[in-house]
Amino acid sequence: MDSGKWRISPKKQRGLTLVLVTAAMLALVGVAALSIDVNHAMLNKTRLQNSVDAAALAAAIVLDNGGSTTEATAAANATLTNMGGATGNNEMDFTSAQIVVQFSNDPATFPFAGFDSDDDGYVRVVVSGYQLDNFFAHILNVTKNLASSAVAGPSPAVIDSNNIVPMAVCEGDNSGSAGYVAGDLYALKIASHKQGSMGSGNYQLLDFGSGASTVRTALAGDFVTSVSIGDTVTTKPGNTIGPVGQGLNTRFGVYKGGGLSSSDYAPDVYVKEPKKSPSIDNSGNITYADTTGSGGQPWSYSDYLAALPDCTGDSDCRIDSGGQPNRRVLIVPIVDCSTASGGTSSFTVTALGCFFLLQQAPTNNGSKDPVYGEFIEDCSALSGTPGQNSNSDGPYRIVLYRDPNGEES
Repeated sequence: MDSGKWRISPKKQRGLTLVLVTAAMLALVGVAALSIDVNHAMLNKTRLQNSVDAAALAAAIVLDNGGSTTEATAAANATLTNMGGATGNNEMDFTSAQIVVQFSNDPATFPFAGFDSDDDGYVRVVVSGYQLDNFFAHILNVTKNLASSAVAGPSPAVIDSNNIVPMAVCEGDNSGSAGYVAGDLYALKIASHKQGSMGSGNYQLLDFGSGASTVRTALAGDFVTSVSIGDTVTTKPGNTIGPVGQGLNTRFGVYKGGGLSSSDYAPDVYVKEPKKSPSIDNSGNITYADTTGSGGQPWSYSDYLAALPDCTGDSDCRIDSGGQPNRRVLIVPIVDCSTASGGTSSFTVTALGCFFLLQQAPTNNGSKDPVYGEFIEDCSALSGTPGQNSNSDGPYRIVLYRDPNGEES
């Protein structure tokens, strides 16, 4: 039987190979072309997420500093615009995208009914319909529309911080946070060791470096060493009253001695003080009879907050001269003084407390006045590791949260 009639000629084989190679090349070119669009989309997805993260953080900071939801929304939109104008982001354009800014008192609930600006505020920023230019994707009838979201707000209280001041207070005797009561006045640095509980020679200063210059700049806001709950801190015996006052008073825009200046240490945005100073006896009992606050009550942190965020027109306002929010809020270690023996002593840090600096600190010991601070439940920290208890008081950070309605933030 002659089987030759079933053989395919070499010429026909060459033709079939050409068809297969051409088809394979077209497929490879298609895949390569589509990969350009995929990589382009992935790159811009990262840029978009970074922009949305920054917008949520900016809005949360404005809200945390007493701003309204309108001001926070404006901050989010301005941040997105600025991110689009940053170097390397010239392709980013939010004009055709849908931008939504939502507010909640619970980071796990958006939208949220009945938002209370006096409670912890969380911000959700959503960008959708963000269109990208196509290179080859349109051939496959594919459009590149991206969406991203982010949630930001205050963290649980931090367990360590590096923007504290080198002073300490002993644990209090009350049932509040670490024995302290929000709204009450306390002596953060005493004028006589008889007024405190750390023993003879101690005025509630901590030794974070020798020399008056270190004390001065640290109290002005230049301390950058982390202090954690559970750490051991050592006292610095001696009054050191001049450097203490010089450093703290920069927060009121007062620069006298020590080479401190506003270019290095900005004042608070609002520097009003009570008309009548508190007084303290040798047992540490404080009397405060000022009547210049709201309703004829002693002037306090609540009056400070009432003047913010826009105190323009008030003679005590420093917004237009470079003031920074919360410069008068101090993070102070709270320590266990049960082993106090006077002189150089070591104490264990049991909590980090937030105190509002009521008035300027004395720069000489003529008045025998301490440094007065009003205990407040919480305050913003520049750094620190958040704890796990969302209900605990103390310093906190503005951080990003997982978006309960998204999969990528």
